[in-house]
Amino acid sequence: MPSSNVNDTPKTGFRRRHPVLFVFGVLFMAMALSVGAMALLSFTAFDEEEFTFVLPDSEQLGVAYLDGTIESSTRLVAFLRKLRDDNDVKGVLLRVNSGGGGFGPSQEIFRAVKKLAEKKPVVASFGSVAASGGYYAACPAKVIYALPGSITGSIGVRSMFPNVRDAAERLGFSFNSFTTGRLKDAGTPFREMTGEDKAYLQELITDLRDIFVADVAQARNLSPDAINALQGKAMTAANALTIGLVDKMGGQEDALDELKKLSGITKKTPRLVRGPKKNTSRFEEFFGRLGAAFVHGMSASEPGIDLRAE
Repeated sequence: MPSSNVNDTPKTGFRRRHPVLFVFGVLFMAMALSVGAMALLSFTAFDEEEFTFVLPDSEQLGVAYLDGTIESSTRLVAFLRKLRDDNDVKGVLLRVNSGGGGFGPSQEIFRAVKKLAEKKPVVASFGSVAASGGYYAACPAKVIYALPGSITGSIGVRSMFPNVRDAAERLGFSFNSFTTGRLKDAGTPFREMTGEDKAYLQELITDLRDIFVADVAQARNLSPDAINALQGKAMTAANALTIGLVDKMGGQEDALDELKKLSGITKKTPRLVRGPKKNTSRFEEFFGRLGAAFVHGMSASEPGIDLRAE
């Protein structure tokens, strides 16, 4: 007679007993393998910009892109320098689609474009918007093309200073500041601005505006008074054409045709050297731009006065 101690209940696997844990485990393993593979590729892959093999070609044109908010000038300035020093590149198209950004980076790109334009032809092409710092960066170009509806101008500087003193008091905390001078913490959000603070900050912004205006006036052969009369307003390129901020109406193809003429290019389709290469992190490649933006946004920003050419 068979023993009654034998357990006749069929055994079930981990997947059936814990389906949720099983799914999460599979996802975790897949993520770990993907991250590991990307890490391996980051060490073994060559930089396409440095190791691309091309046949010698003495009739090339550079195409430099200035897109989005200007927070850093490093990569674009380095690429413009590379185009300036390359004797095979006969001219450069600067394609701008930016409403500006930090004053310092915008000014540095302006200087790089100006230096490039002193050595070889530079033609700028405006996309949807090339305003404030975006216009600043492009104005040394020999010829500026824009679409009638492109937004440009906005030649000026702004800085905003929020005040959270009342909110901080309601939440029951205060803020003490120790400085080496009365104006060192001007603009802090934890106290009301004094008249001296406001005068100091306005003077600082006005000084930067004057530098901006002087650079644009010299580059575009305009008077500073004419630019100041605009009061920092943005405008369509059709309007900008009438006052000398833009030279011609047209798109990127028109700008490229103009550049070929100015550069003495005889080929119908010359080789284009495009850049700068986009600096996309492995984190952005894996989790997407939204996740990367969330992580970057969680990091603390450096306190100080934020002066914007936008």
